[in-house]
Amino acid sequence: MACGSRLVPLERRVASYYNHSMRPADRALACATRVTQLLSPLAVAALLCAASIAHAQSDPWTEVRAEAIRAHVQFLADDLLEGRAAGSKGFDTAAAYVVAQFRQLGLRPAGDADTFLQPVPLLEATAVLPGSAAQLARDDGTVKFEYGKDFLPGADYFTANSTVSAPLVFAGFGIDAPELDYNDLDKLELNGRIAVVFDGAPARFANNARAYYSSTVDKYANLVRRGVIGIITIDTRDGETGYPWEQRVAASWTPQMRWLGPDSQPVDAFPELKVRFRFSRSAAARLFEGASADINQALDVAAAGTPQGFDLPGSMTLSATTGLRRTQSANVIGILEGSDPVLKREQIVITAHLDHLGRGAPVNGDSIYNGAHDNASGVAILLETARALAASGAHLKRSIVFAAVTAEERGDLGSDYLARHPSNARGRVVANLNIDMPLLVGPMLDFVALGAEHSTLGPVARRAASEEGYVLSPDNRPEEVNFIRSDQFSFVRQGIPSLYVIGGYKSRFRDTDVDSLVREYLKNHYHQPSDDASLPLHYPTAAAFTRMHVRMAVELADAPDRPRWNRRDFFADKFGRPSAGASEARP
Repeated sequence: MACGSRLVPLERRVASYYNHSMRPADRALACATRVTQLLSPLAVAALLCAASIAHAQSDPWTEVRAEAIRAHVQFLADDLLEGRAAGSKGFDTAAAYVVAQFRQLGLRPAGDADTFLQPVPLLEATAVLPGSAAQLARDDGTVKFEYGKDFLPGADYFTANSTVSAPLVFAGFGIDAPELDYNDLDKLELNGRIAVVFDGAPARFANNARAYYSSTVDKYANLVRRGVIGIITIDTRDGETGYPWEQRVAASWTPQMRWLGPDSQPVDAFPELKVRFRFSRSAAARLFEGASADINQALDVAAAGTPQGFDLPGSMTLSATTGLRRTQSANVIGILEGSDPVLKREQIVITAHLDHLGRGAPVNGDSIYNGAHDNASGVAILLETARALAASGAHLKRSIVFAAVTAEERGDLGSDYLARHPSNARGRVVANLNIDMPLLVGPMLDFVALGAEHSTLGPVARRAASEEGYVLSPDNRPEEVNFIRSDQFSFVRQGIPSLYVIGGYKSRFRDTDVDSLVREYLKNHYHQPSDDASLPLHYPTAAAFTRMHVRMAVELADAPDRPRWNRRDFFADKFGRPSAGASEARP
């Protein structure tokens, strides 16, 4: 469909509709109404035409349209949306677009106040780089470190200026895992100290344990309980290979966020930690001079997966300046209500994060971080999944909740808020399917279902993939512990079985190396302005990926039993709920 000639005036009309005196979520709601009015006669009607002429129920997966996915990606990754940063005008436009889609599909609002929006109160914290400093004092002199070359400061969510002077202690990975007979912290004096720790977790840990113990929330909580007042994080050799120091410096402009609780205090922000810095490998080596082991010896022990920890000589003074701003963004939530009078209270939540990085440091003259793969593609697949289910006229027993969540790029904040504050659609969340940057870059033969081994969701995914002519492959990058790195982990933390499916690495055709295309994206385009709609995205594969999610949703909604954790599952044991289900949503 030749829609390009109509998009420019539409964009101008939508952009001009903003009232900048409104709160962000209110702007999104007002804009959603306007977007619906503008899109109804044109784009949305085209996407829904199949549903409008259908007179009988059809198999929902037959309704999926590759061109509809393409249309969503092209709009959501357009420069008009300025990278969709949480709390920005561009994100509000994207949220308005999703609201318009949900409304046209006939989904029921599942946000606050009978709307599609669930406002998420946020605190934005931006490290003010000229206001940061790091200095090590020893008997033989003082070492001053340089921002960017030696260290990057983290933000303090509680005060604009923070300075800590304290002794240093090296605490390995900062992990105490009694069930694995592993403890870096044993016999260390940590109270009132700055802890120097390696990022991540030992490679010898099984994938599940490595994912869990790599989580900074759990690691920080463990260290704070032992009295740590500051943290310096350094990369292992594998960590630096996967995310070089230069890339960290280039991304250091990105603000950090936390959502605000009922007491208006940031959640999971750890006020006890006055400073949080990251040091480069060469700078970290200076900290180990004169200690019982040097940095290379410590790295060797870390690679072997052996616990370690010892005092470091001298006292470190770390200073950080943080710009703090309260703002607001919103999750966009709609529900396709189930038909069974009892089972409809059980909800399958399908999530995809709507935000990306917004505007930032220019690269080759481009300052808009569009996020086409990350995660316009995921939202497009979520929207087409919802459209296919609605258009088919299927009467599913359980309810399906579709949530385009905010602030994933700031630490899975929107999904964490949703998982702890279920939508206003009265019911109980029994499973989560998350869609985030699947990287469907070519004609793939396989998908990877992260989390398949944890619950009864695994066989469901395998059947759905097989019915579409695909196989499920094991994760070929387990060192990246991706199962904790997206929105599904917010639901896992609430004891809800969750699944995160991504594209695979096997090609259907010999002349296309899809694994190389994926690696090229991760190296050159991930979190860069170049992640735009011009990059390869194989829409026939995206349609098959969508059909797989439709099939999973149908099976889960109509199954006699709700999804359950597997017996003795690692995450079920950690989060204390051997069976599925979060607390009841608010009425």
